[in-house]
Amino acid sequence: MAETTERSLTEQLAAFLAATPAEAIPTNVLRVAPLYVLDWLGSALAGSCSAVGTLLHRYAEQQPAAGATCLGLDQGRSPGVAALHNGAVSHILEMDDLDRASVLHPGCVVIPAALALAETRGTSGRELLAAVVLGYEVAIRIGEAVGKRHYWYWHNTATCGVYGAAAAAGALLGLSRERFVWALGNAGTQSAGLWQFLSDGAMSKHLHAGHAAAGGLLAAELAALGFTGPRRILEGERGFFAATAPDARPELVVAGLEPGMARYKLPGVSFKPYPSCRHTHPAVDAALVVRARLGGTLDEIERVEIDTYQAALDLCDNPAPVNPYQAKFSLHYTVARALLQGNLVLADFEPERLHDAPVRALIARTVARLDPAAEARYPAEWPSQVTVTLRDGRRASARVANPKGDPENPLSPAEAETKFRGMLAGTPFERSASALIDLVAALPELPSVRGALPAALAGATVAA
Repeated sequence: MAETTERSLTEQLAAFLAATPAEAIPTNVLRVAPLYVLDWLGSALAGSCSAVGTLLHRYAEQQPAAGATCLGLDQGRSPGVAALHNGAVSHILEMDDLDRASVLHPGCVVIPAALALAETRGTSGRELLAAVVLGYEVAIRIGEAVGKRHYWYWHNTATCGVYGAAAAAGALLGLSRERFVWALGNAGTQSAGLWQFLSDGAMSKHLHAGHAAAGGLLAAELAALGFTGPRRILEGERGFFAATAPDARPELVVAGLEPGMARYKLPGVSFKPYPSCRHTHPAVDAALVVRARLGGTLDEIERVEIDTYQAALDLCDNPAPVNPYQAKFSLHYTVARALLQGNLVLADFEPERLHDAPVRALIARTVARLDPAAEARYPAEWPSQVTVTLRDGRRASARVANPKGDPENPLSPAEAETKFRGMLAGTPFERSASALIDLVAALPELPSVRGALPAALAGATVAA
């Protein structure tokens, strides 16, 4: 079948990217971008101290030294290795940002690719931030377009994030419109990331982010050299949507997209206050409201009901998590923890905590089910309702559509800083927290990012 000669979606994205230099990004958007960099950096540094992070360090240490920072190592590596490593470690603890409409974590893919290239090129902080904004824009737009059915098999962070990494890297490389087409086309042909890892709690999800960051960077670097890519990678008859997205809405990729536009996607991305899948957060917040309403009667709980949308059930309807990663993807476990202790913290996902008797007893009295009203609102909102019935018949219920960290219920800059410091507490990076916060805040005026991050880290590393 012959394909149309009119401008493809990729060509329209490329035209926008090539016509949007750093100085064209609205000041209000650039002003909030450092908060996303800081949030990503906290997740990455904390993740680098985990057991999975140690495995990634060992891989990176086997690669030749170069000038792009690998968080936790005492020497840099090539941009590709740094992007893979830093992307993966930032997606370990489930604390990285999340966009609702596209259902993806843009920071763990876009920022590592942009940072690795910016460090080796001596790019200014403003140019780095602008590249991040553009990378978020492209990843989120494609994520919005893939539809709900894509998400059953495919991890949007990986499959759509790779386009965002290519866009950010291409912006730093100053690609022409034609070469942006090639970069996005070859990013798309690398698109991958399946949810099968959830069945046994494998580490693949971390690889998804790292691979997408490195793959997008590779696609942009090759395009800069003249390596061509398909111009209809998204809507072509053997392209991304045809292969992976049976209910795709291709028109969303370019809806309202134009040089000089006032509204960008980045400020609409949510921050995560809890170290679990974002699909659990509305229910956790609802559970906290119920807990406050019931006061000290929680030992008398007869039944807990969680009513939510289908995607939350597809990923998080797990009343019997057997490892930390499954617990992070369990509505039952996270809600039980929130009800019993009034919070949800990293320590709750240590292996020895998963079988606490009070938590398991409450999980046995918990049911999660589909709420058609919530499903109708998803993914524009992620609503969940938690209802608790006590043994004496009293009930309390709360419904949350915008959990803490959504733009409608935001983390303040002070809360974002507190989260960052909390992520670094007890790690080798704790003493560098203030210097890192200052560095990220100074990015809009920083003439070059080369060497800035290692200087702020002051030699702090993680022994592999």
